[in-house]
Order: sequence, then structure tokens, then C-alpha cells
Amino acid sequence: MNHALFSRTGRLTRRDFALTLGVISGGVFFAMLALCYLLFPLTASAAVGFFRDSTEVFFTVYIAAFLGLNLLLYALIPPLAIPAVVRRLHDLGHGGGWAAPMLLLCVPVLLLMLLPVCIFIGILNEMIGPSFPLWNGTTEAFASAVAASMGIALLLFFLLFLPLACWLGWLFLKKGKPEANRWGDPPVEEVLPPTRAAYFSCAGTVTRTAFIRRSLLLLLVLGLVLPPAAQLILQSMAGVFMILVAAIPEAARILATVIIILFVLPFVLFPLPLLPLVRQRLRTLGHSPYEAFLPFAVLLPPLITPLPFARLFSYEVLMEGSTVTDGALQSAVDSMIGVPSILLWTLCGILSFIGIIRLLANDDISYRRESSDESEVHDVLPKM
Repeated sequence: MNHALFSRTGRLTRRDFALTLGVISGGVFFAMLALCYLLFPLTASAAVGFFRDSTEVFFTVYIAAFLGLNLLLYALIPPLAIPAVVRRLHDLGHGGGWAAPMLLLCVPVLLLMLLPVCIFIGILNEMIGPSFPLWNGTTEAFASAVAASMGIALLLFFLLFLPLACWLGWLFLKKGKPEANRWGDPPVEEVLPPTRAAYFSCAGTVTRTAFIRRSLLLLLVLGLVLPPAAQLILQSMAGVFMILVAAIPEAARILATVIIILFVLPFVLFPLPLLPLVRQRLRTLGHSPYEAFLPFAVLLPPLITPLPFARLFSYEVLMEGSTVTDGALQSAVDSMIGVPSILLWTLCGILSFIGIIRLLANDDISYRRESSDESEVHDVLPKM
């Protein structure tokens, strides 16, 4: 897999270039989801175990770490994509030196990482106080420094966006040279399997390399498409439910819970369409199909954790503008980052880790030879 994705020798067609970038971006997206999941039990444990004001510490550290790690991961995409860009340039008849502009894409993202760092330092400075100040100047000076850093980052982003967008468009749209050149013969595209058979069918088998590539590519597409589309539908449903509550006051007791669940579901359950692909992999390895639910165990805690907040919002709060007391809000936060919640996140994370490791086991060759659907074992990218 590394040889195919990160090799700088040979040539790459437009289709395979797009698929390669999709797999790399999907891998970064998967790492982002994994880190976001790990951050919750780690920051909650640290906040509860070492700080008196656990609520403020938890949200401060989690938000700053969430923004910083996500920006860092996004900054990794251009360097990881350089080998594919080099092979695409070879297909266009150009040398690999033309891939240097890819590194410019990292500059605005790295500068934007100053934002979570500044937020973290600013809030900690307020919490720690004069005993150990992290910022010796005034709050206004600190805010000015943050604003200046963000202004420079945004200015660089807008200055680089148009030329880099044109350059990437040229890479994607320009056809490669049909004849052989100094970098090799014209690349031959393999015939890809039908989308339904490759991604959404539980029948057949799939090799480990193809499973990894298909999973990362599908995860990226699902993460970009499903949450926004589902939000549009669920927001309409929530509006209809609000109208029904106005007519039927007895339904107000479950109004907040339903609304919160409706808004959380698209962002939590969007990886579920990977289930058929997981079933294919388990069938290849000869494992029980019930193991398909292990990798998705991490989806359970994000569904349960927001439920304490649903109890805070009664019909009067949502419809008549009443306020929530500080004691009730603190109780909900304590339930969210309490020991039972941390144990649930940890247990589900371990189960998912075990499930993923089992999916990445070596292929059972004897089982695949006995399978009548061996012809369905395809790769999403051509081998180099």
C-alpha cells in the first residue's frame, strides 16, 4: 500500500490521481476522528483528577487541543500528497520539482494553529492568575497579538488560494501525454468493480489492501456528504415537531431529547454505511459476521453523553425563553465528564480498537480460494 500511494516513480492518470488523493485525505480524516475520540476521556480524566474547577479546564483543553490537532492533521495532507503529485506531473511530461507549490498549502494552516494556542494560553492565564502568569501584558495586548496573527494567516490564505486553485485545477483537468516519456510508459487504468458490489454489498471478499483503501475513501465521502445532507432533513423534522408540541403540550417532555438526538445523529452515525465493507472483510477472514459491530462501538458514547443536557431544556426554556440554573448546568457537565462516562468512552474505544485490529489481519488465502466469489476481490487503485 505504501509503495502504491507514496511512490514517486512512474506516472498517474487523472482518475487514479483523484483516487489516491481521496485515500490519503481519508486516512487523515480517520486519524482526526480517532484523535477527537481519544481527547474526550483523556481530557476528562485529567480535569477530574487534577483540577478543582474541572468543567472550565475540560472545555478549555478539549477545544484548544481539538482545533490544534485538526489543523495539524490538515497540514499533513499536502506533504503526503506530494508523491502522487510527482507521478501526475510525470504523466504530464514535467519533472517533480513542479510539486513544490503543494508545500505552500501548509503555510496558512500552520499559521492558523496559533489560534488554539493563543486561546489555550489566554484562558490558562486567567485561571492560574498572577502566581504563574503565562502572559505578562494586558488582556488587550494579548487580544491584539492574537488578532494580528489571525489577520496574517487569513491574508496569506487569500493570496495563495487563487494561484494554488488554478494549479490544482491544471493537475486534475489536463490530460496526460499518450506516448512514453522519460518517466515511463503511459499508465494503464485497471477496470474498477461496480460501486455497489465494492462498497455496499455484504457478499464477496476483499483483500486487506483493498479494504483499507476503500474504507478510507468511503469514510471521506461519507464525512463530507452525509452530515450536511442529513442536517437539512432533520432540521425540517425538528421544525415540524416544534409545531406539533405547540398543539400538543404533553409532547414537550421529550422535545429537547428528540431535538438534541436529531442534531447529533448525523455527525455520529455517518460511518455506519461502512458496515457492508466490514462484513466483506470478515467474510474474507472467516470471522463471525457479528464482529462487524465491534469497530462501530465508538459511536455509542457520543450518542449517550449529550443526553444529560436534554433534561435541562424543558418546554418553557425552548419556547418561552426561560433560563437554566447554574446548578443544573453544572450537574449536567459533571455527568458528562464523570467517571461512568470516562469508563464508557474507554471501554468502547478498546472494543473498536480490537475490532479494527482484527479487520487488518493477514488475508486467509485458503478461505479466499474456497470462496465462490473470489473474482470480486478488487483493488480501488491500480498496483504499481
